[in-house]
Amino acid sequence: MKRRVIWFVGLSITFLAFLVGCVYLGNIRPIASFTATPSHGPSPLNVAFDASASSDPDGIIETFFWDYGDGQTASLTIVTTSHLYTVQSVSQVFTVILTVTDNLGGTDTAVRNISVTP
Repeated sequence: MKRRVIWFVGLSITFLAFLVGCVYLGNIRPIASFTATPSHGPSPLNVAFDASASSDPDGIIETFFWDYGDGQTASLTIVTTSHLYTVQSVSQVFTVILTVTDNLGGTDTAVRNISVTP
């Protein structure tokens, strides 16, 4: 009799552990990351951006939203882009913000500065 009770309790605990493991815990946020090449130089400066280091542990990244820091933006589904920076007479630092959005609506951002001299 004791063996049956112990066996039943063990089986019940195993079953409950399985159910808890199957419970959806929510979306894990993606991780935004990018490189900017070159990150500084004279105007006009064409900068290549690569967000291939961005990832999503529980899904896929659907969009890459770029704010180039000069009033221009782009929403893309590809990991690479480029942008041309121009300044007239004063050096400027442009803050580039990448926002990635995953297939479940989670977001993350990464930031880099681009310095452009006349």
